Amino acid sequence: MQKKLIIAGFAGIGKTYLANKYKNVIDLESSKFVYDYSNISIRDYEKLKGTKERALNKEFPQNYIDAIKDSVKKYDVVLIWLKLEMLPLYEENSIDYIICYPSEEAFKLYKDRYVQRGNNEEWIAHVIKAHKKYINALKDNSHPKIILEKDETLESYLLKKGYALY
Repeated sequence: MQKKLIIAGFAGIGKTYLANKYKNVIDLESSKFVYDYSNISIRDYEKLKGTKERALNKEFPQNYIDAIKDSVKKYDVVLIWLKLEMLPLYEENSIDYIICYPSEEAFKLYKDRYVQRGNNEEWIAHVIKAHKKYINALKDNSHPKIILEKDETLESYLLKKGYALY
């Protein structure tokens, strides 16, 4: 039996793609936990990211922590939110995670990726600005890291390392 992986991944590394392609992978996209979508008929979360109309979910962050713990029981790879403020919460809840983000060189391709998947310009600008901050902040984090190089995706990295995706 292979080791369960919890990967805290930066936006655009291929979390949703992996979860849609493989049955043993789940993407716990944070918006569904942070915000209350019960009164919103639109289900296109990528377009909703960064918009101001969303109401906060009163159960967050405990609902997200619970979902992570539940998902580890059912999936081999659990993909979670890489947000600096969430990392201490993961640790407090004994969630053993690996950090994944693109290198500075690889990140040059990400804006096009965000546009192609339908993210709004405000969100894209925020993520582009945050990338350098994250790289600097994560240098001293003691958790294992996957730093994706140019043209490398999380999928290609995991397959290259021999991880079973099915």
